[in-house]
Amino acid sequence: MSDLLSALQDSNELRPVAYRLLSSPALNRSRWYRWLYRRRIRSVQRSGGSFPRVVAIEGTNRCNAACVMCGHRTMRRAQGVMAWPLYQRLIAQLRAAPVETVLLSGFGEPLCDPDLVRRVAAAKAAGLPRVGIVTNAALLAPPAARALAAAGLDLVHVSLDGASASTYGRLRPGLDFDIVTANLDYLLGLRPRPAVHVQMTLFKENRGDAAAIRRRWGGRADRLIFRQAQDWAGQVEIPRPDYTPHLAARQAPPPCRYLWDQLNIYWDGVVPACCLDYEAELTIGDATAQSLPGIWRGDALGRIRELHDRGGRDRIPLCGNCRYFSVWW
Repeated sequence: MSDLLSALQDSNELRPVAYRLLSSPALNRSRWYRWLYRRRIRSVQRSGGSFPRVVAIEGTNRCNAACVMCGHRTMRRAQGVMAWPLYQRLIAQLRAAPVETVLLSGFGEPLCDPDLVRRVAAAKAAGLPRVGIVTNAALLAPPAARALAAAGLDLVHVSLDGASASTYGRLRPGLDFDIVTANLDYLLGLRPRPAVHVQMTLFKENRGDAAAIRRRWGGRADRLIFRQAQDWAGQVEIPRPDYTPHLAARQAPPPCRYLWDQLNIYWDGVVPACCLDYEAELTIGDATAQSLPGIWRGDALGRIRELHDRGGRDRIPLCGNCRYFSVWW
């Protein structure tokens, strides 16, 4: 099952087909399918009951880009850098937790954080199994790449939405395609180096570049990921042809996996319900005053989970506007 899900995630051809199939009214009317899907959901919910699989720590929400698919251009939330004592508090709690991955990323560019290398080193010194970042790689120059690798960084997700300067520039204005690809080339040539996942968000402007992305990076990156465009819970306008909705069976939408799988802490300690809430309008805790296990098992998140489980996500404004769909959880 895990191999099949990985194939769906990585395939430019299979992923949209899977989205359309899994959101079809005929399939969702099937009792057998609903039972099987619900069984899968229950399994994931049980496994994420004690602690999240992924914890994302936003070292900063500052960014060096103005990407067309991102709400950062209009974000009203105050921008800043996480204080070191707060970060130490979080790492001390994660040291004894059954977390699989810690992402030092939030709603910003992690390389805009002056403490990023120090944060990676502290997380690895605490024994955390996998520490990663999600980056546009514009600031991932050779000295930064070497420093992060030496600090023990395990994983780098590089967002690369074009195979040419013209395509890339239309989608990620403010960034230089040649600099980004040179930085990626250097990172891939490091020995030892972190695992590198090259991730492409699909739009009508760049769909024709997918094959070139595969040719250039497929044999070098550890994984290629092709994603549907995200409308950030209705907060960013995405043309319908560029997004595969899962609204066909909206009468009983599945609960959102993020609520059982990932915990996000913003730079000031605010904990949103999910990573799509970049304005922190639906918060479930404050990491400066509460423990991470307490927030994860707390009443605020519990009430949201209960509404999702009962098919009542539309009663939550943020969730009611969200079209995110996790294929087979």
